[in-house]
Amino acid sequence: MNVPIEELPSMTIFVSCSFLPFQNHMKTVILLVSFHCLTSFLYADERTNRLQAHVKYLASETLEGRAPGTKGNVLAAEYIRDQFKKIGLKPYGNPDYFQQFSIVTDITLNPKGNALSVISQKQEHNILLKKEFTPLGISDNGIVECPIVFAGYGISSPSDKYDDYAGIDVKNAIVIVMRGAPEQDNPHGNLSQFASLRIKAMTAKEKGAKALICVSGSQFPDSLLALRYEQGGKVDGMLVLNALSSVIEKLIPSLNIVQLDSIIKTTKSPASVAISNMRMRLSVSLKEKSVNTSNVIAYLPGTDPNAQNETIVIGAHFDHLGWGGEGSGTLASTKEQAIHYGADDNASGTAGLIETAYALSKKPLKRPVMFIGFTAEERGLLGSAHFVKFPTIGLDSICMMINMDMIGRLKDGKLNVGGIGTSSGFKPLLDSIGSLHPVKLSYTEDGFGPSDHASFYGKEKPVLFFFTGLHGDYHRPTDTWEKIQYDGESLIVNMVLQTLDVVGNSSKKPEYIKVKSSAQPGQAMSFKVSLGITPDYSDHPKGMRITGVREGGAGEKAGLVADDIIIKLGSTVIKNVYDYTFALGKFKAGDATSITVLRGPREDKEVELQVTFPQKK
Repeated sequence: MNVPIEELPSMTIFVSCSFLPFQNHMKTVILLVSFHCLTSFLYADERTNRLQAHVKYLASETLEGRAPGTKGNVLAAEYIRDQFKKIGLKPYGNPDYFQQFSIVTDITLNPKGNALSVISQKQEHNILLKKEFTPLGISDNGIVECPIVFAGYGISSPSDKYDDYAGIDVKNAIVIVMRGAPEQDNPHGNLSQFASLRIKAMTAKEKGAKALICVSGSQFPDSLLALRYEQGGKVDGMLVLNALSSVIEKLIPSLNIVQLDSIIKTTKSPASVAISNMRMRLSVSLKEKSVNTSNVIAYLPGTDPNAQNETIVIGAHFDHLGWGGEGSGTLASTKEQAIHYGADDNASGTAGLIETAYALSKKPLKRPVMFIGFTAEERGLLGSAHFVKFPTIGLDSICMMINMDMIGRLKDGKLNVGGIGTSSGFKPLLDSIGSLHPVKLSYTEDGFGPSDHASFYGKEKPVLFFFTGLHGDYHRPTDTWEKIQYDGESLIVNMVLQTLDVVGNSSKKPEYIKVKSSAQPGQAMSFKVSLGITPDYSDHPKGMRITGVREGGAGEKAGLVADDIIIKLGSTVIKNVYDYTFALGKFKAGDATSITVLRGPREDKEVELQVTFPQKK
């Protein structure tokens, strides 16, 4: 039988010091690391029970999925704070343990200022708000009156030999487009990647249009889309609405949308047309709803006075998707809202964070440790991005970060550790620790990735990311507490503690290594090129901030650095990550273009760089 390491009197791990520059540079000396009796790390069965209690509460109906801005999210934060207090940890930077900030979670119609009408030579027909049309969450506010152009599916992709805007002028026009793509039923069709309304709105804007009205066409029921907040916010300078096809066709007799859709699909060619002798007037007035949410931060001093400026950050996000629904990130097949309990994602990591704090409070490291429960990770790493932008401790005093996200499904002993290449001692250390446990370790060298450690790696900190992998319950209501493998999670917590016993007590801190550029999963499906940067997903009033630049990537070669704010890529003005991805999709390997960024402590120094997207090897 496998005896938990906590029940052994001692364990020794031999690691060559030549692989541990944070220990010393002696190439012939062998490091003896002793993990003393497990009374210092507690018994496995006790920890397993506590892990289950943490997860069971955090993933309960009471907390309703822990979405930022909800009562459940507040209760989760308070639970983490109370556990930190019970353990004896102190707050750091804020007396109540909470680092509060605001995020936008919803958008609503203002009482006045939303209208749509069709104007012919003799009369004006009003279209009914909420019944026949609705503004969409990506719309800017404003009023326009313009000529009308029907632009098919609103797709412009000359490389795919399809362009709904070819041969028509939409400058200062209101453009009507159909939802979807001409090849919507073909999963291998390339035009489907341009089907999102945000891309269509940005394309119309680039062509000079003032507003975009989307209609259902023949692919979707003739019903209105819901007004909801879209991550990434508005398309700056564009009014975007959804209207019923039947109403538009009735008020514009020359426009037969179904017939034109049939022509497009039959001929595989655009069928765009300008509408003569008619105009549209529309206005949009939306109001964003912001809510407060908080990271939870606690601090454990180190025992070595000479290492107090070498803090280790241990983190896990505690937010999830709430009740799901459109725009939440849910992968549920049904449209009906239901509590997304988020037991593995990421009540498991939060429980691991609490138990790591509990163990270290009994046996502190030489180096201090900061424990952070991050909020709003599911909305684009917003909690960790806020922390590294407004740290409660100097970033220079942080020597590394360990992240636990989804550590509750140790199926067949498979555990992935990310960031293994961000410090030279990490792999031999994890190899040695892994050999003591019934685990099958796989490694990812890169420090970037889809969780909060990426925010710290972008600030040039070594990182480790513990992760047991995706599963069929991911981002679904079926991710529940009884499916967590608590013995396996306890094992992972112990591996984290063993890792900390080395890096937290060695004579030298881990040195940072910038991992060479590697392709991001799924990137080839959407983009032909990459800059090799990590965007900050939080809103910035001037553009899109860069949190990290990959070594050897096109961006680094062009001169981009962390904290640059991209305001223009090629001819596209950049306001957020969606503008950036839209602009990126226009280029192919071998293309060269300009990038304009803002730099400096006041973000007011404008710098233009030249980038060439490399050919694939």
